[in-house]
Amino acid sequence: MDILIESFMQFVSIQVILGIVAGVVVGIIGGGLPGISPSMCIALLLPISLYLPAPVAIGLMMGSYQGSMFGGSISAILINTPGTASAAATTIDGYQMALKGQSGKALLMALYASCAGGLIGTVILLAMAKPLSTIALKFGPPEYFGLMLLSLALIAGISGKSLLKGLVSGLLGLFLAVVGMDPILGTRRFTFKNINLADGLQTLSVFIGVFALSEILTQLSESRAQLYKKADPLSVVDNKLSFKEFWGQRMNILKSSIIGALIGVLPGIGGSTACFVAYAEAQRGSKHPEKFGTGILDGIAAPESANNAVAGGALVPLLTLGIPGDVVTAILVGALIAHGIKPGPLLFIEDIGSVYTIYIALFFAVISLFFIGKLGIPVFAKVVKLRKATLLPMIFIICVVGTYSNRSNIFDAMMMIGLGALGFILKKNRFPIAPLVISFVIGAQLEMSLRQSLILSDMSLAIFFTRPIALVLIVTSVVFCYFMVRRNMKAPPSAKEEN
Repeated sequence: MDILIESFMQFVSIQVILGIVAGVVVGIIGGGLPGISPSMCIALLLPISLYLPAPVAIGLMMGSYQGSMFGGSISAILINTPGTASAAATTIDGYQMALKGQSGKALLMALYASCAGGLIGTVILLAMAKPLSTIALKFGPPEYFGLMLLSLALIAGISGKSLLKGLVSGLLGLFLAVVGMDPILGTRRFTFKNINLADGLQTLSVFIGVFALSEILTQLSESRAQLYKKADPLSVVDNKLSFKEFWGQRMNILKSSIIGALIGVLPGIGGSTACFVAYAEAQRGSKHPEKFGTGILDGIAAPESANNAVAGGALVPLLTLGIPGDVVTAILVGALIAHGIKPGPLLFIEDIGSVYTIYIALFFAVISLFFIGKLGIPVFAKVVKLRKATLLPMIFIICVVGTYSNRSNIFDAMMMIGLGALGFILKKNRFPIAPLVISFVIGAQLEMSLRQSLILSDMSLAIFFTRPIALVLIVTSVVFCYFMVRRNMKAPPSAKEEN
């Protein structure tokens, strides 16, 4: 209790509150801009967070996470373009409400559902994180290797229709992870005698390059007319959402939030899947399923509560097992480690104060989202009117300055540009980016755990099969891979040709 009170008191500070508010504002604006994902928002804030105290930095990240999940609904509702992948399901009914002159009501429903989902996701995080942490003392290098292997197997779940392309992307991420110093022997690998690569590829360069810069290049590859095209005039009609209308969605929001949080716990699933599952369940359980798609509040409350609940759920495997549940939490790993917080089973034993700090930051982020969203919906709606020709150069400058300022090394910025080009090529050829990022994040831990285990067993593989937890994780990985390969082989030829 003393540690909890101490962690709470850290947030009774103007600096921390401003950090959370700034994160929410940036997240909403970034999420409202089509093509800018939550991961991109957090990647852009990452270099700034390195110069801030840990509570402020964590508040900034959590605020951006929650804000961007809601921000995607702004453009989804107003111009039928989801600002984030998680907002794709919101367009189905949200845009139809906007066409009926109910855009204000739709945005308010999205805001209230997002806040409710965020709170429920935080409660589920509190309930599930502690039990999982009790297995901390049973984990050694073999168990960590099993976990990393399982997370690699789960990459198959985010590989899209082409499992092969997902595996290629994952292997590329593993290759990038081994660049630099050998963790056991201390020799240099794949550095090409360049001293700047001795410490490996900088996480910030990889994240900003493959996410932000590759998206800029993708947008620039469009026609000149698209770059200078003005957005359609937006008009947020002054209509209100009554308490009766919101209260009528309480069971829909509760059920969808639980779905979102539980799916968020599963590494590699993602918010977009959670939203469509919640939307489908809301339609299945509705008394008027035929109205879905025509512009009803049910179709907004379900996906919006689910996508913000995913945030709390995705933090469960991140904090307790050290496995990033999605691309956003993969970036959060780097931010937490930079502030001396190492996610994993031992976190709940060695640094429980940091755990409470993250819980409280997520809670305050949801509260801030409510007030900022309530006051700023008409203002945020205007952001989508920016021309791409104006927006893209600004983002590029932030990318270069952000990567350079991390170590004051121009080489990091050059690597960011090179990795951006790599990400652009992968996108153009429909290779998923998420497997690359997740495998890059866990690659170093995977190698370290494997080699430590072999050293402990005198180079015998038996250590992985004589320890129950490691054996269960490895067998689960093999079974999961089998079903994913089987599903891919049974896919229609047309689905494979599309990739």
